Amino acid sequence: MTERDTMNANAEDTYLRDVGKRLRTLTADQRAAVLDDVRAHFADAADAGRSPEQAAESLGDPAQFTERVRAELGHDAGRTDRMRRVLQWLATGAAVFTAMFVSFVWPGDTLPGLDTQVDQYGFGIVLLNLIPALVAALPLLVPARARTATTVAVAVVLTVLSLAGTTTFHTLTAMLAWAAVVVPVIARRGRPAAGWRITGAALTAVPALLGILGGLVGSWDMEVSSLLWSGGFIAVGALIAVPRAWAGAVVTAAGVAVLVMSTLDLGMLTLGIWWAGGVLFTVGVSHAVAHARPRPPAGE
Repeated sequence: MTERDTMNANAEDTYLRDVGKRLRTLTADQRAAVLDDVRAHFADAADAGRSPEQAAESLGDPAQFTERVRAELGHDAGRTDRMRRVLQWLATGAAVFTAMFVSFVWPGDTLPGLDTQVDQYGFGIVLLNLIPALVAALPLLVPARARTATTVAVAVVLTVLSLAGTTTFHTLTAMLAWAAVVVPVIARRGRPAAGWRITGAALTAVPALLGILGGLVGSWDMEVSSLLWSGGFIAVGALIAVPRAWAGAVVTAAGVAVLVMSTLDLGMLTLGIWWAGGVLFTVGVSHAVAHARPRPPAGE
């Protein structure tokens, strides 16, 4: 190989390497197809007597070229950021809902059916219970460069808060905060792979399996209705294996129903049912946003 051939090969390799790095958010098949097209373009240019520099110039600099490719493939650069914002807003809303439930419905240091926290401590307790909502909203307020670190920090703080006292009901908020961290990372290369969907379906089955196990060891009476409840829970959660946004929407709706039911029928299992509904809601909404149809390129 002559020195000129080496220089040409280096120019082509440099362009391909730069393009490949910028296309890491595409699927492996999409990226391979684009790079094959680029190689073919350089080969055609060489056959026509043009230099690699001229071939690269006709494609545009790597940043312009990859932006054009993403648009042609219908890839929305802001998709994962929208996912994060949706999940953060949901975490904030869940925290507000939880604060209202804990303040006005859930009994304070008394038996169910007696005084609520507001009755015992006054309206100021509501503001205290709303602190997790303020924490959950922080990633929506910080500059873009600090958003990822803040999202992780908020998820950690909410997890700690959900382990303390009546703030254990904020487990739902913590779940959604972690979803805002994890889901955009999973979805960077497109819709989640089958392994992630199966993992999500398995997570939704955990509360039902724990309920069955509790019945078997005698923690509560195992009745036919309990088995039907557990079976229905698992069946609904199994929809997460379906790679469609509607499947996530159905699981989300089931989670909402369970959460509402737990607030209407207070008892010793209320917190467990709340957690179970939170799992359904979090996994369902994560699936729905990750499988939502991407926006078409601007101008279409």
